[in-house]
Amino acid sequence: MTPLAGLAGLWWAGLITLLLGSTVMALLQPVLARRRAGQGARAPVSVLVPLRRIEEVDSEANRALADLDYPELEVLFSVRREPAHPPLPEKGKRARVFLTTPIVGANPKIANLIEPVEAAVHDLLLIKDTATVLLPETLAAMVASLTPGVGLVAAVPVARRPGNFAATLEASLINTYGGRMLLALSALGGGAGIGAAMLLRRSDLKAAGGLRAIAHALADDHALAKLLQRHGLRPVFAAATVDQVLGMRRPGEIWRRHLRWAICRRLEEPLAFVVEPLIGLPAACLTALAGAAFLGLPSLSLLIVTLLAWPAAECLLAWRKGWPLGWTMPSAILLREMLMPALWLHALLARRLAWGTTTLNVAAGRR
Repeated sequence: MTPLAGLAGLWWAGLITLLLGSTVMALLQPVLARRRAGQGARAPVSVLVPLRRIEEVDSEANRALADLDYPELEVLFSVRREPAHPPLPEKGKRARVFLTTPIVGANPKIANLIEPVEAAVHDLLLIKDTATVLLPETLAAMVASLTPGVGLVAAVPVARRPGNFAATLEASLINTYGGRMLLALSALGGGAGIGAAMLLRRSDLKAAGGLRAIAHALADDHALAKLLQRHGLRPVFAAATVDQVLGMRRPGEIWRRHLRWAICRRLEEPLAFVVEPLIGLPAACLTALAGAAFLGLPSLSLLIVTLLAWPAAECLLAWRKGWPLGWTMPSAILLREMLMPALWLHALLARRLAWGTTTLNVAAGRR
């Protein structure tokens, strides 16, 4: 028995505890988050939706905003001004579409939000990605969570309706991997900025320096949460989640999107990024083989148990949460875990970040 075997055995036990513990915490999160939330009325909200293309105004998620059953709701769509722009569509009484002025060197999304933030009627601002489906109960839960001392309320995104195996793979990335960890963090009282849907007070944002203070940040959601934290306001997650409809997906677009998010984590949450390859299934398999003797178990048996436990726990979570769960999900989870080390290494070595039609220099944080 070597000290290395003992360390590996303890590490394996810790990883299994993390897997099962985060699963339990994710299941308990809605109850715990509601207990910490307030009981206020449905305050007026301005919903800000930055677009990359004007055609996104008519996406399924954005069309649903017109029928949202929420009192005193304003919707502001914004898209970057181009030399020759198509006519702006009419969006009804409580929605406006307007063009924003590009800012050289700035994060495109932040630049697209500066003018809508100033133009919004209400103090409560909800920044929503164009693919995020917002429900009245989710908005109400986010407003209730904006209690004194809280500066930012995020809603954990949940991927819905995967149309092929690639989309199922992405659902495992968003739901049973990322969603599990974020909900567990929330259950323990933590929070973070997640760009799918974020609620904040414009007065708090202005007092903290406004969006221009983070105009050159690569990860707008993380930067916004940190900006408010420096002002003494913490981020939290709401008890309700938001949906993102996947449909058909191509492997290349999944890789590029999650690579961009991994690079953002590397820059904005370096400690979490460093830990990522040490807490996944590959690490659990290696520590199972190396630490089996310390645990008094055959190495092959412990490896098989590990390979079965990982997708089993995540599929149980998906089933209890009502998340997408088909017969291909276990294989999607295993494939995801095989790909994660390569994705992490690519993010570690990346020097440029593709963001829509913009290329950003990772080292400088600028275009």
